[in-house]
Amino acid sequence: MRLSKKENSLQTSQEGIKMKKTRMAAATAMALTVAMGMSAFAAEADLPSADVAEQGYDFYDQAVSYNDLRETLGAIPKLDEEITIGFATKTFENEFWRMEGEGAETAEKTFQDAGYKLTVDVRGAQTETDEEGQLTLLMDMVNKGYNAILVSGISEANLVPGMEAAMEAGIDLTTVMDAFTPYSSTTVGAWHYQAGVQGAEWIYNTIGQKGKVACITGLSQATAAQARTQGFNDFYADKSDIEVVAVQNGDWDRQKAYDITETLLQQYPDLGGIYCNNDTMAMGALEAVTAADSDCVIVGTDGTSEAVESIKAGELDATVDFFPNIMSQIAVEMQVRKLAGEDIPKVVYAPQSIRDASNAEASFEEIFGYEYAPVFE
Repeated sequence: MRLSKKENSLQTSQEGIKMKKTRMAAATAMALTVAMGMSAFAAEADLPSADVAEQGYDFYDQAVSYNDLRETLGAIPKLDEEITIGFATKTFENEFWRMEGEGAETAEKTFQDAGYKLTVDVRGAQTETDEEGQLTLLMDMVNKGYNAILVSGISEANLVPGMEAAMEAGIDLTTVMDAFTPYSSTTVGAWHYQAGVQGAEWIYNTIGQKGKVACITGLSQATAAQARTQGFNDFYADKSDIEVVAVQNGDWDRQKAYDITETLLQQYPDLGGIYCNNDTMAMGALEAVTAADSDCVIVGTDGTSEAVESIKAGELDATVDFFPNIMSQIAVEMQVRKLAGEDIPKVVYAPQSIRDASNAEASFEEIFGYEYAPVFE
């Protein structure tokens, strides 16, 4: 339960203390489940049909978790030739994509320090909706003849012409973060559907497994938003004591999330929790909840530093942390391995975990039991 600003430093009731302990215990259990049992992220469901919108997007029978894969990979093969890998990502206005870009640049330095002649060209679209601009920068990378390109498309289709051009030019593609496409030989990213389940489950346990909940979604054409929302809806489908009062589109936008939350709290003063498809919207929702002096819990998605710092400060309740700077480093590693001739699974789920007050201070190593550190030949 979040305290009002006036009460932020005080625990004033026995009930509040009890709820906080219950919440932390539940969250700790979920964090341990993710950290200890990431093999569950090696999805065994059937490949999605053509109508992926109803299938969860990223359930693939060839998917494995990096937590499992790392045990079998071995050292990264040595490459003597110069390599240029492009990364056509989304807008750096969003901290998540900045963190992913920084992770790719960290990978570049790590490989260079190990003697590789690797350049990673990271470029982002101007805005969250700049689909044409993102396609333009991808086409530039294709025209320059890069060895490989990492892609994080704004929508399901906006980069298709560029990916088709890359395939025709013999340039290998790796999708980062988003759903698998037939144009990429590998996807490295989050299990978006499971993120929706994780967020919904955290809210469910925190509010006592009954009450009203809502979801604020990202861009309607974004596969990640669709999958996270599907996970949220599916989790609550058989929870008779839960009422999903709204699933509304926030377009990844902070102000829109604020406005939606403000209206929801007016309509449902007893709203128990809101799951947001990203942390940007979660921070907007949090501002509205704080302004209304509401006890509604807010769970975001991504694990941006702003969100994690807010959790540490006792403000935001939780986020599904995708560790974006680690994810992009894994993506660069997988791409280099492919260029060296290794076979890499079609879908590699990067590590993800609930972050809340119980583990906000914990490092990646403390949560997952290992430090991400590539091993070279």
